[in-house]
Amino acid sequence: MTRYIERPSPNFDARTRPIDLVVLHYTGMQDAEIALARLTDPAPVAGNYPGPWQSDDAAADAPLPKVSAHYVVDESGQIFTLVPEEHRAWHAGSSAWDGEADVNARSIGIEIVNGGHDFDLPDFPDAQIDAVIGLLRDIFERWPTLNPKRVVAHSDIAPERKADPGEKFPWAKLAEAGVSIWPKNVTEVQPSEDPVTEVQQQLAHIGYDVKQSGVMDNVTRAALIAFQRRFRPSDLSGAADDETRALLRALSHQLG
Repeated sequence: MTRYIERPSPNFDARTRPIDLVVLHYTGMQDAEIALARLTDPAPVAGNYPGPWQSDDAAADAPLPKVSAHYVVDESGQIFTLVPEEHRAWHAGSSAWDGEADVNARSIGIEIVNGGHDFDLPDFPDAQIDAVIGLLRDIFERWPTLNPKRVVAHSDIAPERKADPGEKFPWAKLAEAGVSIWPKNVTEVQPSEDPVTEVQQQLAHIGYDVKQSGVMDNVTRAALIAFQRRFRPSDLSGAADDETRALLRALSHQLG
């Protein structure tokens, strides 16, 4: 049985709809204690959380948004519970998936302790990833609406704003453990008369908030980078190259 360490956060409110997603984040802060302090702070101010995310001339008493998550997993695999799953934690911000916004209202948020891109994106220790896998299995048991298809990255639901948990996060290992998805039966793609519309349709089918405009706009490019960050992290160009199109097609078909 998974052991949780209680670190209650006051930053939550009532859910307005059923749970149908799990969102994985990295904390993007210096260490676990600073991240836990930020996620449980009822009145955060800039001076308490200095870092590259704010300007040097930010006033020390400038208020920051109140944030939280349901869980924090540190590098050693310890799992902290901050907000009960039945409540709406404040982790996703402005985001959308499957054509619906207010992801906070319908998701469970897991923050994984990692300095993120601001701190050179460290590798994720095996013990930490094993703990994330165990936590996801526990969550699936508690919520029949959740399954590997319903586990997403923060960068998936907010691709123009967010890059976490980042291209080093081992999504393939989670898929091997049965708690996430990975493209299967990937085959070479054929030339298309309208590859951009095809890519937009596949991204939207997977869940990305992309409209079928036929134009490679900034929204589509951001979604492609998010897809590549998760499923083809060797190249984050945002281009609809053949390898990306093959992976997109395979995953889109896989999801039915």
